[in-house]
Amino acid sequence: MCGISGVICNAPLQESDLALLKEVNQAMVHRGPDSDGLFQSTHMAMAMRRLSIVDLAGGAQPLYNEDRSLAIVCNGEIYNHRELRSALEARGHGLRTHSDVETIVHLYEEKGEECVGNLFGMFAFALWDARKDQLVLGRDRMGEKPLYLMHDRRDDGAERIWWCSELTALLRLVPPSRRRISSTALHEFLTFQYCLEPGSLISGISQLPPGHTITLAPHRLDAKPRRYWSMLDQAADDGGDPIARVRGLLDNACQRMGSADVPVGIALSGGIDSSLIAAISARHYPGQIHAFTIGYKGRPPTDERMIAQRFARSLKIEFTEVEIDPDHMVEQFPQLVQAMDTPVADIAAQGYFEVCRAARAAKVPVLLSGMGGDEFFWGYEWVRNAASGHRKRGDTARGLRAWVRRALMNGSPDEMSIFGPLKDIDRAAALSRSLLADSSGVAPDHWLARSRPSAGFASGPAVTEALSRTWLLCNCLTLLDRMSMAHSIEMRVPFLDIELVNAVSSMRNRGLDDFDKPHKWLLLSSFGNLLPEEVSCRPKQGFTPPVQEWMRKLIERWSQLWRNESVLASNGVIDGESLRRQAPAFSLEFQYRLTVAEMWARGVLS
Repeated sequence: MCGISGVICNAPLQESDLALLKEVNQAMVHRGPDSDGLFQSTHMAMAMRRLSIVDLAGGAQPLYNEDRSLAIVCNGEIYNHRELRSALEARGHGLRTHSDVETIVHLYEEKGEECVGNLFGMFAFALWDARKDQLVLGRDRMGEKPLYLMHDRRDDGAERIWWCSELTALLRLVPPSRRRISSTALHEFLTFQYCLEPGSLISGISQLPPGHTITLAPHRLDAKPRRYWSMLDQAADDGGDPIARVRGLLDNACQRMGSADVPVGIALSGGIDSSLIAAISARHYPGQIHAFTIGYKGRPPTDERMIAQRFARSLKIEFTEVEIDPDHMVEQFPQLVQAMDTPVADIAAQGYFEVCRAARAAKVPVLLSGMGGDEFFWGYEWVRNAASGHRKRGDTARGLRAWVRRALMNGSPDEMSIFGPLKDIDRAAALSRSLLADSSGVAPDHWLARSRPSAGFASGPAVTEALSRTWLLCNCLTLLDRMSMAHSIEMRVPFLDIELVNAVSSMRNRGLDDFDKPHKWLLLSSFGNLLPEEVSCRPKQGFTPPVQEWMRKLIERWSQLWRNESVLASNGVIDGESLRRQAPAFSLEFQYRLTVAEMWARGVLS
């Protein structure tokens, strides 16, 4: 796990380019406090900060193939590296380290850019091919690891493409006077509480989409990303008993992700998903897993510490509880927003931040998470209802757009009036275009029909894909990466193991309508015996702090940032007069989003 950055230019690099790259790299020391590395050629240079997790002594990057014609830096973990290593060595490759990342360069020797299809894990990498004088950037299928891209020109007119693991580190390259917040992205943020990928809140900076690669060369800086994976492309096959299949694959995922050369813990709540990951992992690594749980001052009804503690004791794993004090949380809010890198107005950020802080204090640099269980196994009732309703009505792409409009839209007309001319944007249509767009240019109806050509609108797979490309990617995984990396913690997500995701997608593409079954039927049928009734039979709660109380305290303390002299208004991305006039009508949630956006903007525009 680390942070990566780099530059490729259509003219030879200058010392000033390398100085800027080193500055960007240093800005990500929190992502990799253990070491750094740099590689440069005539037209390209790349750097990294390393958090040592696998092969502590020998895994320093950049890493190379045998003749050093290939060089790579990578952020993430390749979970199937042992299997890949054995196969590569059997075919004559000479690997010099035990690093998971080294397997990528040797796979590339055989398959070129197609090597990404063999990688199971979370990753964003940059690979320089000296023989072809080209750079390959790749990002994992689900988007667990970020990779930002920016095009600019040097003072002499030479064109450059920069890439980086974090937005704010990349902004070191842009003088404050030239930084511009995207009105469209801010509109998305105030609507959804996050902005949609592949865009960003800064004009001119985007992300490489999940499941894509891009190949650049000094003479070809205008290349387009290439999609190498989609869950809707998974072949529809029966695959045998779905319960047995999920049981085997999730068990394998926990075994893979629980393996590291450093201590491993789990972010444990009292819910089904994290409890299952804890139970399965404890079987593979008895006495080695350390559980960390969040609680709230005063122990309100939503406090899950006691349930989590009883379960941890039953598993015989170490247990640490962290109590969040609302007053402390309010005062440290600027630190939290700064750590977000890109703002996400999810109150759950507080819990992620504190559980990762506790893990770092306990010297446990790897945490397992139950994230993804709700998104892939129908934990949200409103999502189940959407999938079920669309199947019954036989809707096509129009049905998905309607679902987007109903399920994901927020913000009243009064609230959105602060955007002036942007207030008339059809946000649902804009989002549905984003969801239904295909990098190959396939029309929306065909994109949906690919999974079940004879059935028209494949409600389960399409709704899962939509949820994964919005809420899971732009809210949950973004927060998980930034909050963990703020404390130099690697967060691993067994429910997003790609073999498991592919298998479930394949079963649904064939016609498995498990959203019509009882709550989390497939998961509980596979592993329910590992959970006590107080966990398996509880109504879904999620991360539920005293939300209203916390938001009120935060708004009371920090909303003067936008109520008085709003930076967003002074920079022209919202209408200051409408902001002042409409503020009394704003909902609590909208005020919270404005507070997060304003605090973030003050950090990046100054």
